[in-house]
Amino acid sequence: MHSQGMLRVILILTLLFASLVQVSCQINDKKSVLIIAVDKLAISDVNCNEETESGIQSGIQSGIQSGLHTLCKESVRFTHAYTTSTMSVPALASLLTGLYPFEHKVRHNGGPGIAPEFELSSEIAIKNNYRTSFFSGGAPVFRRSGLQQGFELFDDGFNPQLNALFRSFKKTSSQFIQWLKTESMNAAFFSVIYAPDLSFTTNITTTSLGETRNLSFESQIDDFNENLFALIGQIKKLGRWDDTTVILVGLNGHNIDERLGELEPTNLHSENTQVALLIKLAAIKKRDEAIYWKIDQNVSLADVGRTLFDLLGEDLTDKKENQNFPIHSLTSTFNKPMINWPEDRTILIESGWPIWRSMGSLKTAAISNHILYINNESPLLYNTLLDRLEVNPLPLLQESILPVTKSIREALQAHQFLPYSSHDSDWKINLSLPFNRWMKPEEEPLLLRDLKQLNRAHTFNMDLVHWTGQIALNQRDWETLKELGRRYKIANWQYVAEKNLNIKGAHTSDPCFELLGLHQLESSNLKKCPDPLFLEMIDWVRSDSRSLIKDAQKKKFERSYKYQLLDQITDRTNIALDLNWDTNLESSFAPSRTQLALNLPELSKIRAALYKSIMNAEDF
Repeated sequence: MHSQGMLRVILILTLLFASLVQVSCQINDKKSVLIIAVDKLAISDVNCNEETESGIQSGIQSGIQSGLHTLCKESVRFTHAYTTSTMSVPALASLLTGLYPFEHKVRHNGGPGIAPEFELSSEIAIKNNYRTSFFSGGAPVFRRSGLQQGFELFDDGFNPQLNALFRSFKKTSSQFIQWLKTESMNAAFFSVIYAPDLSFTTNITTTSLGETRNLSFESQIDDFNENLFALIGQIKKLGRWDDTTVILVGLNGHNIDERLGELEPTNLHSENTQVALLIKLAAIKKRDEAIYWKIDQNVSLADVGRTLFDLLGEDLTDKKENQNFPIHSLTSTFNKPMINWPEDRTILIESGWPIWRSMGSLKTAAISNHILYINNESPLLYNTLLDRLEVNPLPLLQESILPVTKSIREALQAHQFLPYSSHDSDWKINLSLPFNRWMKPEEEPLLLRDLKQLNRAHTFNMDLVHWTGQIALNQRDWETLKELGRRYKIANWQYVAEKNLNIKGAHTSDPCFELLGLHQLESSNLKKCPDPLFLEMIDWVRSDSRSLIKDAQKKKFERSYKYQLLDQITDRTNIALDLNWDTNLESSFAPSRTQLALNLPELSKIRAALYKSIMNAEDF
């Protein structure tokens, strides 16, 4: 009996061990997926041809500190990948659902986000026991986008600071690595890193040697490339590189000089819609370097989304396909550089920005093979093969491409995508000044000059008036501020300007400003001022009259004032980015009552002390 009992125990332990080994093998059979989604990363920014003189802008020839060089050598490359939308949130929604925006219903960055009834690939990953995480570098990708569905960790908790409105790719990827070490460990993972870095061409970056780069788009590419190399190195160090499929994808491109006057959010030309796409596969058999493995046929971010479902083992063969804009998984190209879909299928591109900003209707375009059709009231047709920069529109009735044109138009009409019409030309005027003009401190005098010229040409455009007033205040251009105040009946602007110009009789009836000169402050006077921040300033500068502790009131006001400055910097950056962020629609980039008061001559010392304190703060 004793020996039989021992045999039974041994048998049970053997079966248990076998089952544990089986479970372990199942876990190890799963291949992890890492998606690196980058704003403004066009195909032209990632040149994998080592024979060119420049190679990748960050030095692909040497391969030193170049993550793009690594991916070029190990990836299947798609040279004609197109975003589904110029807006980041809809493009990401397509990436995670395998659907076009007209299907998943997310049309711009302003919400509402994706509805719960749409299944994301992250939710499939959860069902299949993957660990899931999403790391956002900042606006416009926040939890309210609905993209958090299926992610155990959706890290959008970055707090913007006065000197940093986004979280750099270096910091965001560091957060991912920390999560990989502590949470994922050896389990398969499905993760997304969103990087908005390339939008910020005035962000100061340094090389690995500590040298400061110049401020340009190219410098941001270099910084991203170097930090991508560091991220790849960390993944390899953790032993996760070979079992991870890495997808580097651009969400949109960026304007070129030849497209002057075209707003970036509504530009559906290839420079703004043809994006980088490299897919490094997990645990593939040894073969020639993938720099020679490329797919030149058109693909869409919706195709990449469908591919994710395939990689996670989700069978979508029974899914009803849209016949006008069919979506295909890219997995067939992973075994050999051949496609299994028609080369002339139609791919849809859109911008919902005009709807969001009340500028016009939905703007759409479609591409079939090498024919691009921009669906304006006066349609534009291009042969992208012969006219790479798309500067010479073709006749709509050109006989050689008439069948393609007809097919594209029928597909657009089948879904009632009407020709684009613009309702408000003011936005093109307001947003005509470049990002650097808005964001580089040394260019602010030129920004003021340009805004004044726009004001003279487009009177009673109140957005321009407010923006000019703010920059005039920053530059202490009192004549401009006075004239704007007089012309548009903004009394406080005129009053502050005249006080600084030492004009006798300067006067304002604003009840808040009156608090600065009253000998005795009564509660009835304080109640007349509707501005909470101004009242906090009064508590500080008139603390003796209010029987308050001066230092405590200074700290309280300073904290609140910094939040107002942060709102202003956010609004200013949003203008520079063509209003791509979902900011408070009631906020306006214009001088606040408190800011104006601090610029009165009698408060000059207080203002100087306040700004010195803010500049020296750790979170500046």
